Amino acid sequence: MIAASLTLMAGTVGAFAQDWDGFRHQKPPEEKPTLDKLVDVQGNGLGAFDISFVDPKIGLYVLSDRTNGSVDMLDSEQGNFIGRIGAVCTMATAATHFCFQGVVLVNGAADNSLSGPDGVVTVGNKEVWAGDGDSRIKVLDIKTKSFITTISTGGTMRVDEMSYDPRDHIIAAANNADMPPFLTIFDTNKKAIVGQMVFATTTAGSVCVPAPAWPCTAAGVDATNGLEQSQWSPETGLFYISVPQVGSNPATAGVSVIDPHTMTVVRTLLISNCSPSGLALGPNHEALLGCGSAFGTPPTTVSKIVDITSTSTAIDGAVVATVPIGGSDEVWYDPGTVHYFLAARSNLSSTGTADPILGTIDAVSHTIDPSNSTSTTAHSVAADKDSHLVFVPIGFVPPGSPAGTDPTNPCPGKGCIAVYRAHSEDQDYFADRDDDHHDHDGDH
Repeated sequence: MIAASLTLMAGTVGAFAQDWDGFRHQKPPEEKPTLDKLVDVQGNGLGAFDISFVDPKIGLYVLSDRTNGSVDMLDSEQGNFIGRIGAVCTMATAATHFCFQGVVLVNGAADNSLSGPDGVVTVGNKEVWAGDGDSRIKVLDIKTKSFITTISTGGTMRVDEMSYDPRDHIIAAANNADMPPFLTIFDTNKKAIVGQMVFATTTAGSVCVPAPAWPCTAAGVDATNGLEQSQWSPETGLFYISVPQVGSNPATAGVSVIDPHTMTVVRTLLISNCSPSGLALGPNHEALLGCGSAFGTPPTTVSKIVDITSTSTAIDGAVVATVPIGGSDEVWYDPGTVHYFLAARSNLSSTGTADPILGTIDAVSHTIDPSNSTSTTAHSVAADKDSHLVFVPIGFVPPGSPAGTDPTNPCPGKGCIAVYRAHSEDQDYFADRDDDHHDHDGDH
């Protein structure tokens, strides 16, 4: 019986490997995501915004909306606007910090480093944790649409992108604009800081001085241009964070791998010619890096896919694919359609002209699938794996802008959240093959 079981298992694994290889090369052609609706967020419209997130378990999409100083909420199953939490700080609310900074102007220009909200994530399907320009995390109650508490990270600039480890109830949040930038680890149950890591080779001149009440250490990585999107992997139990520049060379960047329990950088995967902003964990121990800048002559925009288990110390030693879509900020992996989605607002066409798109990359074959034109403001994206809806916020064209500004913007007057419906051919393909194997196995 054991030998027979092993033989059957080997046959099943072999068949799956054949299917996987066949899928890479013979999967059906993809369909372009279709524009389902343009959602008006009401209030002052949508001009300035930052990161977005989907919690499919409760069917909720949230967006950091700086124009209204709020976290906006949509039903991620139908794509309907259901309300917002928060407002721009006033003299009456500033003391409690139960508000958001909104768009902060410095010398007449918006300063992203001081504006907010910024990074956003849901916790326990009950709370939203949102970073703000006053170097604070604002914890919000989804049900009551109210503030629970705020937590200062001790910096001088915004708390930006963050990611959540639901197993250990930990959030890792980056103060990307402080110099040196740093990462704060929070206990989401206690709503307290448990440690901080400064992305430099020393803690001198950092948030660690004077010493806070929790461990504060140097990560040993010289992040000279901030920190960007992070993710937590349930497979490894580690956090992964985009580092747009490591050291003095603008062409050298990395992905730092962080153990939140020891608060150490396990390793940094070095990347060239990318300056990653977005990071999304996909299948096969891989991650998509949304490269934010163009490199080369003439300038070109790309994204890179890396093996997060790589131990290579060589530049690009962990890179498994380079895909010609780039100029992205936030990127997202959708297991429902087995695709990466990219908010590629600074993407360049093959001729070097501006070509802002909702980029779509097959997460298995690493090939580009049909993409959608968006807007030069469209730098945020999130998707619901169950409804197959993809959310792309788009800012209005500022009054008085020259004619022809942002020509592909679908909602130039008030801004909107563009909701696309993705297609799930990859999922359908695997389902069909799985049915075939079940039928085959049933013959034995």
